[in-house]
Amino acid sequence: MRCEIKFGLITDYETATTVFSEAVTELRRRIGTSTKEEYDRIARDANDARVKSEQARLALERHVAEHRC
Repeated sequence: MRCEIKFGLITDYETATTVFSEAVTELRRRIGTSTKEEYDRIARDANDARVKSEQARLALERHVAEHRC
């Protein structure tokens, strides 16, 4: 039987990791081509995306641990 909550959490995690990956790619692309202020903003965005990805992963892990699905 498929756990819909787990499926949703996996989808959330997948989305969050994609956003993080894209943010890191943009950060790397902008090295040496943007102002310090722009780069700092992009770095903050990448870090925010990293945190959201980590939160999504933890939510999935918690669900699996609690519901054993």
